Amino acid sequence: MTFAEAAIEVLFRAGRPLHFKKITEAAISENLLSHVGRTPEVTMGERLNQELKKEDSSPVVSVRPGVFALRDEYIKKLESEGHERLPLGAKPAAPAKAEKTNGKAAEPAAEAKSEDDEGKSRRRSSSRRRRRRGSRNRANEGREESRGESRSSSGRRKSSSSRRKSSSSRRKSSSSRRKSSSSRRKSSSSKRGKTRNDRGGRRGERNDGRRSERRDTRRPARTGRPANRHLKEGPVRMDTIAEAALTVLNDNNRRPMKVKDLADAIFERKLVRFHTHDPAATVQAAIAGDNQIREQKGNRPLFIQYDRERWGLTEWGLSSSSTEREQQILTLAEEIRQDAVSHLGQALTDIKAEAVEHLALTLMERLGYRNIKVSKRSSEGDVFFTSDWRQGLADVRVCIQVVGDSALELPASAVTELRGTLHHYSASEGVIIHLGKISADAVKESREEKLAAITLIDRDTFVDLLIKHGIGVRTYQTPITMVDTSFIEALASA
Repeated sequence: MTFAEAAIEVLFRAGRPLHFKKITEAAISENLLSHVGRTPEVTMGERLNQELKKEDSSPVVSVRPGVFALRDEYIKKLESEGHERLPLGAKPAAPAKAEKTNGKAAEPAAEAKSEDDEGKSRRRSSSRRRRRRGSRNRANEGREESRGESRSSSGRRKSSSSRRKSSSSRRKSSSSRRKSSSSRRKSSSSKRGKTRNDRGGRRGERNDGRRSERRDTRRPARTGRPANRHLKEGPVRMDTIAEAALTVLNDNNRRPMKVKDLADAIFERKLVRFHTHDPAATVQAAIAGDNQIREQKGNRPLFIQYDRERWGLTEWGLSSSSTEREQQILTLAEEIRQDAVSHLGQALTDIKAEAVEHLALTLMERLGYRNIKVSKRSSEGDVFFTSDWRQGLADVRVCIQVVGDSALELPASAVTELRGTLHHYSASEGVIIHLGKISADAVKESREEKLAAITLIDRDTFVDLLIKHGIGVRTYQTPITMVDTSFIEALASA
């Protein structure tokens, strides 16, 4: 049997829900599996999870993480088909022995032996009769075949002669075709040779021109990048309304605009595609929120408020050349940050597993996980934490696995195994931190909607979280001095 068929048989015999490890043990002890393999428990968990993906057509259901049972409809189907339900560990009774019926004891052993002898003699005589019948049938079949062969031999000889004639005619036609095709090839090859010689000089001239153009158009490493690259590719993502406000203010020749006029221009030019009852309030909230996000991250805000109604851009306090230099500084800072990410990720692979465990514990505390405790340490170097994570007004129990060996690729079976053991930790969700590669199958398995949620954190994500929360890194800021245009305009209007 396959793993799925063996699981159905075990659950049908047990008559109650079982964990996939218990199902595997019972299937092996009952000799139900045609192939066991090295990790039968992991394979059984994967097959049962695959059966769950069939939804209504699946014969099994998940009672809780790792525990499975048969559907009532499927049990009724097996019973209606006359499927025998034997208890686990029990062997089917031998057909020769007499069974107990209606509470009466079986017949004596001597009578049973005599019945067995009679049954054996009957079987022997019946087998002899079958052999005789089989030999007679074979002889008759042989005679009929010999007759049929003699009749069909004459027909075969006639058909073979006609085939030989047709094959000779085919050979003649094919030889004539080959001759014509060879003549065509010779003529085409001579034409190609002439055209190649004519085109050779032209191609050389074109290639020389293209190479010179490539040398001329090869731009420097950083000067040819767009000026606002850090706005869309940096750590701050612009909101759609804020980006539309930036576009309108850039087109207004460095003059501030009232928020009402700014909102009217945005919606008239259809820079955003949604409806709002108060466009001015919506635009003002968007640009104020964008400023707050940038200031919290240590960046310069894009917008500046002149008074209660008018807004402008802070970059107007810089000349155009200074603005370009600032963009280059921000782009270089992002490149340095990416280099720090790769350098820190490489450094983490060289430290001991206990140090990685301490970093993971510190990061989980910064992310808001509470009551973190070590629950288990495996022989492979993995450590399992349990913690509480606040979601709304309730705490969710989470099991966090930190994989010790970063040289191996994380397979999908690791996700299945953690999902199947969540009930041991009274957890409903799981997190796996692995500083090595994570296979695509593991990512796909972690995204199953109808199963317990498993969050995967690879090395890049782990390092990004460390840098975001200031763990293992230091951040320095370069001050940029610029003119406060709102202050100067207030002095001018006084």
